[in-house]
Amino acid sequence: MIYKLFLLCSVIISLNAHQTGLSYIELKELQSHKIEVVYKKPLSDKKGKDITIRYPLSCENIVEQDIKISNGFIINKYTLWCGKKGLIGERIWIDGLISKDRGVLIRYEKGETVINSLLRDRTPFIHISQKSSKFDFFIEYLELGFFHILSGYDHLLFVLSLLLLAKRMKQLLFAITAFTLSHSITLAFGMFGVISVGVAYIEAMIALSILFLARELLSKSDSFTKKHIGVVAFIFGLLHGFGFSSALKSIGLPQDEIPLSLFAFNVGIESGQLLFIALVGSVLLQLKKYVPILDIYFRKIAPYFIGMLSSYWLIDRVVSF
Repeated sequence: MIYKLFLLCSVIISLNAHQTGLSYIELKELQSHKIEVVYKKPLSDKKGKDITIRYPLSCENIVEQDIKISNGFIINKYTLWCGKKGLIGERIWIDGLISKDRGVLIRYEKGETVINSLLRDRTPFIHISQKSSKFDFFIEYLELGFFHILSGYDHLLFVLSLLLLAKRMKQLLFAITAFTLSHSITLAFGMFGVISVGVAYIEAMIALSILFLARELLSKSDSFTKKHIGVVAFIFGLLHGFGFSSALKSIGLPQDEIPLSLFAFNVGIESGQLLFIALVGSVLLQLKKYVPILDIYFRKIAPYFIGMLSSYWLIDRVVSF
């Protein structure tokens, strides 16, 4: 009875597998000193309504907002007047950035001057006259990738499945290396537009990949997957890479910062993934060594838990096509 309640609670918590908390604000100051604003926030971010943009008191909205929904984002377009001085020397503050996996990417442009910054819970403001350093930008995107993977329950369930399928440490390391290499390749391909695949289809295929591994965990036969887990991890890692790239590409990253943000984001993903493997792997080893009955019990229940969640995600994502 207890484990059933645990499964039910886990399902309720985990139904929304991979919600991005990254919004995007583009500010373009014209020669007339009017400021055109484009604000994009993801529909999947249920706390997006809590985010408030605080402009200087001198700013006023002179054009009514044009609101539309496109590619899973709510897009607001409006024009500000902040006096002849514009926004130079002023601060813009974001209220509502209270969790580490959410942020607002802000881009200010005036002539040849371009300022990019990622606002987070610890730095929720930008000073327009101060340009963020490359190092600061790198750290922000590294953190974003780190918390993105830790909040991505579908990707973590795939990694957990690899942990449970691997019989030896060498086999596990090979599988994780293959998975890392393949999703890094398609993350880059997706960001640079080399290959373009619909986000909805990729998300459905990611759910299917997890369901496939859940089925392999239940199989007693010595299948191709169990013999060549690294090959399977590489193939499915290609899909997961496109899933990672959609979190960045769909909000329109500044073109001059794509290489840096892409590299930092990927490093953050790998760091979070390695932390997850280290923690879960340690727990599984301790269970197997000191409480073998719990280890056996967990390995029997886990495939059904993984299969149940991945089946839900697959159906939900296919229905949304």
